[in-house]
Amino acid sequence: MINVLVPTSAPDHERQLQLLIETATLPPFDPLVVEFVDAVSKSVLLDGVMSRMPQMAAVAHWMRKGHIAKLHGAFNERRAGRLSLARGIALHFAPSNVDSIFLYSWFLSMLVGNANIVRLSQRRGEEVTALLAKINLVIEQPKFRPIMLRSLVIAYDHAHEITEQLSQCCQVRVLWGGDETVRRLRAIPMNPLGIEVVFASRFSLAVINADDIRSVDESQLRQLAERFSNDAYWFDQMACSSPRLVVWVGEKSSCDFAKQLFWPAVHEEINRRSIQYPEIVGINKLVTAFVSAGLEMADGIEPNPTGSVSRIHLAPIAAPDFRNLECGGGLFFEAEIPRLEGLPQLLTEKDQTLSYFGFAREEIRNLALSLPKRAVDRIVPIGSALNFSTVWDGCDLLQTFSREIDLQ
Repeated sequence: MINVLVPTSAPDHERQLQLLIETATLPPFDPLVVEFVDAVSKSVLLDGVMSRMPQMAAVAHWMRKGHIAKLHGAFNERRAGRLSLARGIALHFAPSNVDSIFLYSWFLSMLVGNANIVRLSQRRGEEVTALLAKINLVIEQPKFRPIMLRSLVIAYDHAHEITEQLSQCCQVRVLWGGDETVRRLRAIPMNPLGIEVVFASRFSLAVINADDIRSVDESQLRQLAERFSNDAYWFDQMACSSPRLVVWVGEKSSCDFAKQLFWPAVHEEINRRSIQYPEIVGINKLVTAFVSAGLEMADGIEPNPTGSVSRIHLAPIAAPDFRNLECGGGLFFEAEIPRLEGLPQLLTEKDQTLSYFGFAREEIRNLALSLPKRAVDRIVPIGSALNFSTVWDGCDLLQTFSREIDLQ
């Protein structure tokens, strides 16, 4: 059974789907689409409850008209006078671990003129339910009817025949999810003329200059702990861009001293936010720690492995498989290297976001030029790991969601 989430006024999903198929695409960055996105942003920001939710506030900030104007400018600049149009219908499969990602995917596709079908998980958080209610209030305003005709947000249990029907209708299919979910969905045939973009399981890490930690004052350390906690804890460390490995750069004595400053500051920040996890999370972290030790991935477990900040020291000979131990809840692997130039030896193609602190831009640029094949698609300062960009996993979404007309 298909549950229509947006628009709630649709008589049924089949009729709404037919309307969507029959409706023409819009020009990229059509003023009405920009107005709609901005209206949703204002609706969230003016809500006293939702605006205090970090994830929702970040989404609303991204959707504001000023930011959309910057995206439009960058879109035009990259095309340098070339003609780009919408592809047609985009079908998005949203992940269950990061609920709000569906909105970025949907709205970017909408901004370049596509009609959109979004399939959400049946397991939705309260924040997404509240967000969908806001979207429905905006999209059902008479002036936004053209947007409503081109939008369908649904939820249904795993059903091969439904997914195949929708996949035959689309010109671009977007898969967000774990490796097994992606494999299952990719096996389902789609429109032969359609394209597919995939965002599967990834791993992220942070790299910190130990000497710079030693030189910061108390206020700076507190701000760093706050930014790091935003990266790691907003989605319980389950976002693909949340750091799960922290690599310290410097001499051993310097790294040890830096840890004694940094981790208590993080712990204090978590206490300030009153972040607490159920006992099962602590048990999972304890099991993960013991498994990593038993498989010779770890050579040390810090005290309190079930707490809100838990640390496992990575063994020097650890295989890259430790990345598959997905636990969340504030469980961090740690390693030390004497110089930043040694970091590429630790990286694999599974690594997505590298957040950093204490390095000059030129050092980071040189690091990027020495990355191994396919490793790391994003390098950002600590505190920006969860900031969504139109370029994700090395893919320019605005370009992917549009097609260039060869006009001679």
